[in-house]
Amino acid sequence: MFYALLTALLFGGLYATTANTVNPPLTLPLALANGVLLFLSIFLPRRFFRYSEVDGAPTILSKLMQRAVAGSGLVLVASVIALLVCHAWSNPMALGEIYVYGLIGVILFQGVGEVVTNHAVYLQRTNQYNSNQLFAMLVGMALLLFVLILYFLAFDLAQPPNLHNYTRDLFAITLVLVGYGRALFLMAHH
Repeated sequence: MFYALLTALLFGGLYATTANTVNPPLTLPLALANGVLLFLSIFLPRRFFRYSEVDGAPTILSKLMQRAVAGSGLVLVASVIALLVCHAWSNPMALGEIYVYGLIGVILFQGVGEVVTNHAVYLQRTNQYNSNQLFAMLVGMALLLFVLILYFLAFDLAQPPNLHNYTRDLFAITLVLVGYGRALFLMAHH
């Protein structure tokens, strides 16, 4: 539950940084609403789509995919709410930021965090995996995240100092590190 709460707080902070620049009066309600939705995207699907280690790998993978679809739906609802509150259809900066937040939520937290991590843990516990393949995948993901973080930071560091950009970057980088770090920890300590 701590992981879901921390993730919700960081996502709420991300959405708040965007809302504060385009619609300050709705910053707190948007942060709270989206924090709750992101918490529910991690917490609720686990309650509805349960599995046990005696189930076969295909059954477990289908349950994990159902979790990810349900969680991704909640992430997308949070993004749509943010798009509406921030009037992002007419603001390219807000549109781009909210789009990236949605991608982080769907790909990293639902795809990697729920599907890949939990399936890898299941395969490890049932001795059905090749550790070299898992290690190669984790190194590849780490390099990709590192390169992407540096790429996007280069844009912000090339501009005059801007508190919004720095705050957004700090929240986003911390969120990505929490998501990837948890996935890595779970896969390494099965």
